[in-house]
Amino acid sequence: MKSWLIAGQTGTQDLKLVERDIPALTDTQVLVKLTAPGVVPFDQAIINDENEPTFPPAALPLVPGNQGAGIVEDPGKSGLNKGDRVMFGAFIYGFMAPGSWAEYCAVEIDHIGLIPDSVSDGAASQAAVAYPTAYFALKDAGMAAGKTVLATAIGGSVGNAAYQQANAMGAARVFSTAGSTAKAEQARAMGFTDIIDLSRESIAEYIMRETGGAGVDIIIDSVGGQVIAEAIKAGGRYCKAIVLGFAAGRQSTITLADLILNRVSIQGYGAYTSTPEQWAEAFAFFKQEADKGNIKVIHDKSFPFEEAPAALTYMATQRPFGAVSLTM
Repeated sequence: MKSWLIAGQTGTQDLKLVERDIPALTDTQVLVKLTAPGVVPFDQAIINDENEPTFPPAALPLVPGNQGAGIVEDPGKSGLNKGDRVMFGAFIYGFMAPGSWAEYCAVEIDHIGLIPDSVSDGAASQAAVAYPTAYFALKDAGMAAGKTVLATAIGGSVGNAAYQQANAMGAARVFSTAGSTAKAEQARAMGFTDIIDLSRESIAEYIMRETGGAGVDIIIDSVGGQVIAEAIKAGGRYCKAIVLGFAAGRQSTITLADLILNRVSIQGYGAYTSTPEQWAEAFAFFKQEADKGNIKVIHDKSFPFEEAPAALTYMATQRPFGAVSLTM
């Protein structure tokens, strides 16, 4: 099979297109024939050796690709059917186990979800992780109908997933952010409302004006840096903030008075600590709401499989609105 491979973590120049054997399955795996390998920030971190120092070392030589979509070639003992459209992703792929940048991938049963008919393979290639991650975070934050939510970074996969799923769960109002006027206008043109243009106004200014000073009940932040510090200023009484990422920086300076004043709590969350039952619940919710039309996954651009290095560069430098994927 065709596959991308890295022998070192020296950047895109280390990527080689090679021929490898189709992987053999264990009793807990499914063989997926890829149609849309995902291209995500985690791939960039692994290929450039920018992952956290506390992470285990990458299992080199390695097939990259943390997420993907395709069809079931061999269901093994999963109960799936050959030909089912599926999406998958988890911490191990493209890091400690061969990933999605190949014609076939051996995927653990617990890491697979069915793709709703309304979702393209390219969009599903990132939804496989973004939507469960956002779902888990919302649940951990105590999401319930009538809550107000801030989900930062409307153009990011997790931020967009949190925004849409909060609405699907009955939020009274959902706010999000965009780093530029162009991205804010793009989001509004797609039908997203309450988008805060951070180049013109702060998070707290907008939310406190729009909520009459009440602030929000829940914050889901996948950006980190000073964005989470600013977001906390918009927290209402007993607000719970969940931190999922650090694209804007691994360090943040939070004013403690902003936590104390409204008894705001802040918690980190990693989706890969979730149980198989929780993953199944998240995949089921995603499929249910997508089938109802309440969720529309945003896909930005596909690249031919042979152009994976260009796709990675595009994703990392252009910060597109929506998923980036490869096509087989």
